Formats: sequence, structure tokens, C-alpha cells
Amino acid sequence: MEAKDFRQRIIKLGSNVKYLGTRTTGRVQQITVKGEHAWIKMDSTGLFYRSDYLILMDEKLDLKISKKLNPHEKIKKIKRILPTEISNHGDGPGYGGG
Repeated sequence: MEAKDFRQRIIKLGSNVKYLGTRTTGRVQQITVKGEHAWIKMDSTGLFYRSDYLILMDEKLDLKISKKLNPHEKIKKIKRILPTEISNHGDGPGYGGG
């Protein structure tokens, strides 16, 4: 039996994976098959995860996740995502509340 991820892609030793429950990422250290499920041991936690609760990660995606943003970069990113609009109505911030 081959260990397959959530999207039915084959997991191999040394692959980068992400656990869907907690978004924990790590490299596959060991693959064990018990019954009808494959279990994957991650190097980052030392714990075993059922393979169908994991997603294989691309190398490019892994590099993107590892980059930490400082607070100013986070604010700039949020401002680009969420458009803001200033009201031209003169009643102030409570306008429309009942």
C-alpha cells in the first residue's frame, strides 16, 4: 500500500507535507502502514499523522510559508487585500445604526 495525501498524491520519504488540522509543516521521516491507513512521521514534531489528513507541499510554497513578515509588512498586505472607503456622509460613524 502506498501512502497518499488528501489529494491522492503519493507521499515519499523526505517530502514536505502539511497537516490539515493544525497546519503543521514538516519533512517525512518515516512511513508506516497499519491496517488500512498509512501513518507519516514528521521531523518537526516527531508525531505520526494519518496520510489522508496531509497535503504534499511544493518547494516554492514551502519557501513562501517560511518567510516571516514584520508588523508593517502585514499591515501593507492587509490594506492591499481589503479595500477601504471613506464615507462622505456627515452623520459620523454611527450613521445607519438604529
